[in-house]
Amino acid sequence: MTMDMFLCLFGLAWIQPFTVSLHTEHIRVKTNHVLHVIDDMFVGVNIDSGRLRYNLKFHNVSSPKLLALGKALAPGYLRVGGTSGDYMVFDPTHDIATGQQFQLRATTWDDLNMFVQKIGLKLVIGLNLMLRDGTKWNPSNAKLLLKYSSDKGYPFAGIELGNAPNFYYRQWNTTVSEAQLASDFKELKQVLQGTAYKSSLILGPDVASYEDKFLNNFLTDGGASAVDVLTVHHYYFNGNTAKLEDFSDHSIMDRLISEVQTVVGMVRSYHGLVAWLGETSSGYGGGTPGIGNRYVAGNLWLDKLGVSAKYGIKRVMRQSFFGGHHSLLDDNSDPTPDYWLTLLYKRLVGNKVFDVPSSSDNIRLYAHCTKLNNVYNYKPGSITVYALNLNKDPVLLTISDLNINSMDRFWLTPEGGNLTSTKVQLNGNTLELVNNQIPHMMPRSVGSGTMKVPGNSFGFIVIPDANIAACQSQGHGTIVG
Repeated sequence: MTMDMFLCLFGLAWIQPFTVSLHTEHIRVKTNHVLHVIDDMFVGVNIDSGRLRYNLKFHNVSSPKLLALGKALAPGYLRVGGTSGDYMVFDPTHDIATGQQFQLRATTWDDLNMFVQKIGLKLVIGLNLMLRDGTKWNPSNAKLLLKYSSDKGYPFAGIELGNAPNFYYRQWNTTVSEAQLASDFKELKQVLQGTAYKSSLILGPDVASYEDKFLNNFLTDGGASAVDVLTVHHYYFNGNTAKLEDFSDHSIMDRLISEVQTVVGMVRSYHGLVAWLGETSSGYGGGTPGIGNRYVAGNLWLDKLGVSAKYGIKRVMRQSFFGGHHSLLDDNSDPTPDYWLTLLYKRLVGNKVFDVPSSSDNIRLYAHCTKLNNVYNYKPGSITVYALNLNKDPVLLTISDLNINSMDRFWLTPEGGNLTSTKVQLNGNTLELVNNQIPHMMPRSVGSGTMKVPGNSFGFIVIPDANIAACQSQGHGTIVG
């Protein structure tokens, strides 16, 4: 068997009456070289700190439905952060004068931690950086929260300090310099040394957008020795002004590539430091109403997962699990199409990442070793290809030069063919909870190496008998975070 796997895409051109023009494009998956290694924690979710302002009253975190949906996404991280985190003051006794801040009640904090523990995710918390004594961060309220949490036995996998500090001039009409921010993170690191959280990861600086100068200055001014993970936020556009066509525009997707390459290049200069997309979705400002949590948003989400893994990002934290127009759950805690897409990704996409060159902008292709788990029981050596067809017309996907007994197709399309559908179908069957339980999401077997996929659709192809040498060993390697 050759080490390279060839994918042939036969695109159907615009069909004129009585004529069909067939275009053939050869795509090559380079299975002889592993680009990067990710692990089971690669995809995580966020809950905005603003949800704690309202004591989680809009979502019942003890409901069987929410618990089932959360458990299905484990393992992974759950981050509580966002702009509201810099307005949040932990107030277990209700006697702290908060001013323009808001009070985080102990009962709300207890409810959140119980939820996180029950669903099996690991908690990342964001601390308030805008509690300051002059130019310096005041850690007294953070110490109160840490002490309370330690006494309760709540584990924290990671701790952040502040949210989008490069945009404080917008929120607070003030600035925190890169050098001062690095100093504040050193203070956080010192505070943690005397607590049960001295081994928790320190994440930062959670900059909004890729500001190369800010990130570089933060690292060189001492931040590199204070954080374990460099975190940046990424959104493609303003969610309030985005249009439907923006969610299928390859040129918008392509912007992410250079931005990821830049931040990964930065951390490469510092031994042990890795990069996360600490908060990310399609559009900032709460997402795009009527689009950001619909089927078409899966284009940006699946492509972002592919780009991030391919170019060396170690974690992708989805904004948000619930709340907003870009959430994985709607206001009734029912799954949106991106929830099902995320769940399939976590079940099918494994640790080793391969390069898939393409000459077509509207066909996006990514490939990994297949995830080995007890859901589908795929064997070592199998490979998963995930693809997006941004064209309006269908294409034929043909995998050749391999001894393929069959392929497993997990293809996602919108219910009714409407790109803004709130429902997604797997191989033609609508995905829905059944008595608060995740349904069986079974593939459709394709007997040959060729399959037809619709226009404006995406999905996964598993080749169980690919026998790829790099996929015979499924060790996850050592990844910080």
